Amino acid sequence: MKTRTLLFIWLFPLLAISQFKSGEDVTISTPQSDDIYLAGKDISIDAMVKGDAVAAGRYITVNDSIAQDLIVAGGEIIVKGYVGDDIRMVGGKLTIDSEVGDDVIVAGGELTITKDAVIKGNLITVGGKTRIKGVIIGMLKASAGELEMDGVVEGDAMLRAEDLEIDGKIYGTSEIAAEDLEVGENAQFYKNVTYWTEDGEIDFKNSLVNATAKLDETLMGEQEEIPWKFFGIAAFGFWIFYVLSAFLVILLLNYFFKPLFAEAVSYIKEDLGKSFGYGLIYIFGLPILIMFTFMLIIGIPISLFLLAFYLFSVLFGHLVGALLLTYYLEKRNGQPWGYWRTSLIALGLAIVIRLLTFIPFLGALIAFVVMALAYGLLAYTIWQRRTEKNIKLAEG
Repeated sequence: MKTRTLLFIWLFPLLAISQFKSGEDVTISTPQSDDIYLAGKDISIDAMVKGDAVAAGRYITVNDSIAQDLIVAGGEIIVKGYVGDDIRMVGGKLTIDSEVGDDVIVAGGELTITKDAVIKGNLITVGGKTRIKGVIIGMLKASAGELEMDGVVEGDAMLRAEDLEIDGKIYGTSEIAAEDLEVGENAQFYKNVTYWTEDGEIDFKNSLVNATAKLDETLMGEQEEIPWKFFGIAAFGFWIFYVLSAFLVILLLNYFFKPLFAEAVSYIKEDLGKSFGYGLIYIFGLPILIMFTFMLIIGIPISLFLLAFYLFSVLFGHLVGALLLTYYLEKRNGQPWGYWRTSLIALGLAIVIRLLTFIPFLGALIAFVVMALAYGLLAYTIWQRRTEKNIKLAEG
C-alpha cells in the first residue's frame, strides 16, 4: 500500500504542467503545447494539440489535429481532425472521419468509419452496429451485432457478427463467422477465406481473386464467444470512463469544498476516534432517517432527496477519502501544492483505493473504513464550526 501510494504521489505531480479544463461546455480554441485533460457535457477541440488528448463528456467533437494519443469516453463522439498516434474510444455513437497514425481500439453502441477515414495501424472494434467504409492499412478485428464492411483492409481480417455484409476489399487472409453472411457485388478477397455461417456453404460469386473460400465448422464456437470478447473490451473502456469521470468529480469537490477539506484534516490526529464515530452514525443512521421520513406522507419528498444524497455519497466515498488524504499529505509536506496538483494526487490515491476494494472481504472493509473516516471527519468539522460559532455568539 505504501509503495503504491508513494508511486502515485511522485507520478501525478509530473503531470501538473499539462492543461486541464472542466465545465458544462469546454472548448479548446487555441493551440496546446502539451497534453490536455478535459471533462464536461459538451467538449470541442478546435485547435491543435501537440500532446495527448484525454476527454470525458456527453458530446465530444475533435475538429483539429492531435499529435499523439486520443483517449475519449462519451455519449456521442466525432473525430474529424488528424490523430498522430493511437485512438482509444468508448461510447454510445462513435464516428471517425479522419486520418489516424496508428492503432484504433473502440467499444460502443454504434461505430462509423467513414469513406474518408484512413487508419494506418490496426482497427479493433466491438459494438452493436458497425460500419467500415474507410481504409485500414493494418489488421481488422471486428465483433458486432450488425457489421457492414464496405471499405478496404490491407491486412488480415477477423470478422464476427450476427448479420455481416461485405462489399469492400480485403487484401490479407480472412476469417469470418456470422449467422447471416452476405457478399456484395463489389466484394474482393485477395487471399484465402475461412468462414462459417448458419446456412453452411455460400456463393462468393466473383469476389475471390486468386483465392479460395473454405467452410470451417470450428469457427462456430468462436462466434459464440463474441459476448465474452465484448465484455473484456467494454470493461477496459468503462475503466477509462471511470478514471475520467472520477477526475471530474474530484475537480468539482476540490473547487467547491477546498476550505472544508483543508480544515478537516487538522482533526485527524486529535479527534480521529470521534470522527470515525460520526462516520458510523452517518452510514447507519441516515438510512434509518430515510426509512422514517418515507413512512410519513409529507416526508416522502425529503426521503427521496436524502436517498439520492446518500447513494451519491456512497458511490463517491472513496473520492472524498482520497481528497482528505491528499490534504493531510499536503499539510505534512508543509508547502501548498495548488489546485491541480492536489486534484491529480487525489485521483491517484482514489485509483489505489478503488483497486484495493477489489480484494475479497478485505476490499469491502477498506471501502467501509475509508467512507466512515471521510464523512466522519467532514461531519465532525461542520459540528466544530457550529459549536465555535455558538460560543462566539454567546460571548458577544
